[in-house]
Amino acid sequence: MKAVVFLTNLPNPEQHPLFRALQQIPNITIEATDRAARLTELSATDVVVTLIDPTLAHHPFEEREEAALVAHLRQGGGLVAVGASSATWQGTATLRAALGIADGRPTPQCEIIAETTTAHPLTRRLPSDFIVVDAPLLLSDLPADALPLLRTTWQSQTFTLAYLRPVGAGQAIVLTLGGAPLAWDAPTLSQFVTRAVGAVAGQREGAAINVAMIGYGAIGREHGEAISQVEGLHYALVCDTNPARLADAQAAFPGVRTSLDLAEIGTDDAIDAVIISTPPNSHARIAAAMLRAGKHVILEKPFCLTGAEADELITLAADHQRALTVYQCRRWDADYLAIQQTIAAGAIGEPFHLEAFIGGFEHPCHYWHSDAAISGGAIYDWGSHYLDWMLQLVPDRVTSVRGTEHKRVWHDVTNADQTHVHLQFAGGQEADLLQSDIAAALKPKWYILGTRGAIVAQWRHMSVATRTWSGALNEDRLAPSEALPTVTVHERDGRGLVHARELTLPSAPLHAFHRNFADHLHNGTALAVTPASARRNVHIMEAVRRSAAQGGVTIPIEE
Repeated sequence: MKAVVFLTNLPNPEQHPLFRALQQIPNITIEATDRAARLTELSATDVVVTLIDPTLAHHPFEEREEAALVAHLRQGGGLVAVGASSATWQGTATLRAALGIADGRPTPQCEIIAETTTAHPLTRRLPSDFIVVDAPLLLSDLPADALPLLRTTWQSQTFTLAYLRPVGAGQAIVLTLGGAPLAWDAPTLSQFVTRAVGAVAGQREGAAINVAMIGYGAIGREHGEAISQVEGLHYALVCDTNPARLADAQAAFPGVRTSLDLAEIGTDDAIDAVIISTPPNSHARIAAAMLRAGKHVILEKPFCLTGAEADELITLAADHQRALTVYQCRRWDADYLAIQQTIAAGAIGEPFHLEAFIGGFEHPCHYWHSDAAISGGAIYDWGSHYLDWMLQLVPDRVTSVRGTEHKRVWHDVTNADQTHVHLQFAGGQEADLLQSDIAAALKPKWYILGTRGAIVAQWRHMSVATRTWSGALNEDRLAPSEALPTVTVHERDGRGLVHARELTLPSAPLHAFHRNFADHLHNGTALAVTPASARRNVHIMEAVRRSAAQGGVTIPIEE
């Protein structure tokens, strides 16, 4: 596939969500045009994507344009007809016959539950259903060789929303969703369209990616469950220096191979990708070896400990054409998603002041997490997640960093008891993070001020009640970080009144990181956590430690 020809009668098509979705497809050019005559100039590998709004002026295909498109398909080309496109082709009998288009049942604009089928690889890893606000045509009586891809139930009957049909040596997908602007608020719709373009271009998903886990620690089972449940990934091997952990892995995942020797993974041609879940001071060394061995690499957070290490890994990944990403899994936390979506919707205007807090007053663990020489310091633990959140919420360049640390109570470990971070951004925004193991009173998890309102996320104090063997009641109090906070938006109206409303938190998508990784390797989907964004996080954390070591001086940042 060389190019996507986006044929549409929409004004400013480059601003449409469909165009932006097409831009996510790697290694193609996109040409938006309203000239149906462009169909007579197609190259053999071009894919045509159409989105015609019947309420706007549009020109029916002329006979030569219709013939050119059908010929393009029969000779191996591809077509994805989106929204009401097919409904505007009333006079194109040849094209309608080739696509198997029948008159559909119209609907008012409303909430539709689209259900994905499992009949074709392009729906792999998509949600089993998703909600979309649209007014689609409901299709029935498909040709025998048409393959339904999306369905919906309407008044107790099942109808098709999208199907694939071979046309000679080519393929076409008819999708009746996407006509209403609100439809594109559903991220799955954009993902479906980009997959559809790849499918009609002849792209095929290869064999499952064999994944090896290096270090089977506390997070090992979480990764194993995700790999085992995400189509296109296969949990092939676990490597650890502790035989007991390997036994645990085999008990949890029967059939997984185990190894005590890290070097074996690099030379094992059956392994395609590795997840590195070892202590942070070993991340860069192991990742570099795996990239040189031709493996795709997922690193547990933190990415590594220094910007220089990050730069080396990014260069190696590019040189060896391997995927490199970091398990910043907290990007899919329900409260963060709610905050991100609220800011994106403009509810509080432009955010300019962010404060975040994590901690309590209790002894840190005695494991490597509390050893600064191994972990990188306290900021590289929870701070890695919080700074990643902040850098996503404020996309402007960071211009300076200031960090301070306290060592006052827990002298038997080398991590700081408390770390404070102040970030200054190019647009004048500022952000503060307080991470403390000596905070007897908790601050809000989030305190965000915007030009039109604010967001406050308060920790919830939750307990789990159990009974002892004698029937006595025990109550175990959860750590604040184990429970979702309450998130409240404060908005100022046109009369000068500020109204507060508590957000309903969305469901966190299951295995979102691992699905994205599989989509990247199989479908070319952009990585959710890019090496560049992970490197930026490391650069900031490194500057925090440097500032704290110098008594809290301001460190200028060059990004």
